[in-house]
Order: sequence, then structure tokens, then C-alpha cells
Amino acid sequence: MPFLNEKKTFLAKQDKSRKGEMDEKVIPLVQLLNRLPDYYTTSSCSGRVYLWKGTGKKNQTQWLKVSHELITADFLDSDDKVGLIWLRLEPLILHVACKDLAAANTLLELVRRLYKKSCLLSIQNKIIVEVRGSEFMEMPLYLNGTRLFAGEKGWLVEVVNEKLKKMGEGREKTERIVAGWS
Repeated sequence: MPFLNEKKTFLAKQDKSRKGEMDEKVIPLVQLLNRLPDYYTTSSCSGRVYLWKGTGKKNQTQWLKVSHELITADFLDSDDKVGLIWLRLEPLILHVACKDLAAANTLLELVRRLYKKSCLLSIQNKIIVEVRGSEFMEMPLYLNGTRLFAGEKGWLVEVVNEKLKKMGEGREKTERIVAGWS
């Protein structure tokens, strides 16, 4: 199937993410990329922070709280008193299908200015570039209702929020770069 037909078909599909819709903050960047003839996004997340428990495998993980916005100290509270609860912050991530390897290389050269961890993810069925931020953090937070982090919650909230702010600044810079490039 020619790339443009594949793009049209993919972009017409229903969102299959856990959230069921795109993060509002990443929509402008996704729309910019999808307007370019040689690219389309296959998945995206603007960056998020969440409390979770389980094995860490996709189908064996329960999300207790999720935010794509700055958090307050009460976000770190949990009523769940069973098992190990983790705090995780994930950076912006985009999976971008590219028409060919030349287009993938062009995109990588562009985004690596801000997202050093970006890479060519697949060349099998589709050529996919992964655009990934570096603001990542994960730590155990509660064990059977007992908080494991001995420091002040306010300090931890500041650390998380600083990383979320950096993600927003990076997304805005990327939007400007892509807009100027397109």
C-alpha cells in the first residue's frame, strides 16, 4: 500500500490508547507532523506522572492516579494499602511512521537537538522513529500503606513538577522547529 494511503487509513482509525484520546498538550505537535507528507504519528504521549501497582507489564499494571499536569502533594497520597505502589514519571514520546529511510533520518536529525534518546525503532513493516524525552523517574512510594520515601512530600512534588515543566518547554521548542521546517 503506498505510504499516503497507509497514512490516510491509519489516521482514520479510532484511538486505542488506555486514555482513549490524545493528550491535549501533544495535539499541536501531532497535527504539525501529520500535515507533513512523509510522516504520520502512530502513538503519542505528552508526558505524564502516575502511581501504579502490579508487575509493570502492560496488562498486569493498575494505574491508581494519572496526571499530565503539574501535581500537588495530595497526588502522592494513596488509599490503596495492599502491595507495592510506585511513582513513575514518563517523558514525551511519539512514534512517527516515515515514508522512507531518508525521511526518518531527516526527522531524527531534527528532533535529536532536543530529544537525545530518539531513535529508529523499526524498519520491518513500517519505518518508525521514536521521539523520546529524557525526563524519566521511577521509585517505590508505598509498601502496604507505609510511605517508603522519608523526605518531604513537597520536595518530591517540586522534583516531579520541574520535570513536567521541562517537558512542556521541550514540546513547545519542538513545535517551533517542526513549524519552521515544514
